[in-house]
Amino acid sequence: MATVLVTVASGLGGCAGGAASNSFAMANSPSGPTIAFESIDGPPPQVFERMVGVLDSESKLRSLSIVSREGTAAYRVRGYLAAEVSHGRTTIAWVWDVYDQNQQRALRVSGEEPAGKAGRDAWASVDDLVLRKIAQAGLSGLAGMISGTAPADAPQPPPPATPSRRGPAVASAEDLPALAYTSH
Repeated sequence: MATVLVTVASGLGGCAGGAASNSFAMANSPSGPTIAFESIDGPPPQVFERMVGVLDSESKLRSLSIVSREGTAAYRVRGYLAAEVSHGRTTIAWVWDVYDQNQQRALRVSGEEPAGKAGRDAWASVDDLVLRKIAQAGLSGLAGMISGTAPADAPQPPPPATPSRRGPAVASAEDLPALAYTSH
């Protein structure tokens, strides 16, 4: 586990604040569609490294095959985390954009997790439980899409007037309006 964590953390180390130089690879044996994490932007390095460890353990529990981002993968994930402080409490908003082999967004999974009392550094209140909840929700949405049981496939009630502040939200590329592209 320690070797995997060091390999993974060094591979995406630059993604916490910029471009990555190596690869994000988990030591899972490939079974089923493979997943590569392109990046996880937003958190400082220490939170990023803990997130990588949590993703490693949670992907193994779900038998998801995480591979190097430099190799071939059925799906590629770009993750984003942001810390928001409101009334002295930190909330981590997160989004995973999942792309297929044709570079088309296949799924968006997002949510917010309360992280606790904010101090001078909002990220200091982010413990492993918060990161685990994010990993579990994101990987569950991803696994559901892969198995064809994603919540986005089920009939959805109309959206609430105001966004929910708790739990993951899952959307698919089919939910997006058609975009017109023009050349200049």
